[in-house]
Amino acid sequence: MQDREIACIYYEYEGCCSKGREGTFRDACQICKKYKARKVSTPARQNLKRQKMAKIKDRDTRQMMRDYES
Repeated sequence: MQDREIACIYYEYEGCCSKGREGTFRDACQICKKYKARKVSTPARQNLKRQKMAKIKDRDTRQMMRDYES
């Protein structure tokens, strides 16, 4: 399942979607085929898993480059 942290352009408020869907952000909006993220909206929460994985990948890349240069 996708984690869509930015509200959809069709999402008006909890329980109301302008496309006639259920409009519950944590349920229906996560699997809706008509989802389009708002351009100027901020995420409801940060994706810490993605940030941690990027940090680990960056650290591993730097270590591999150091080993390669040696």
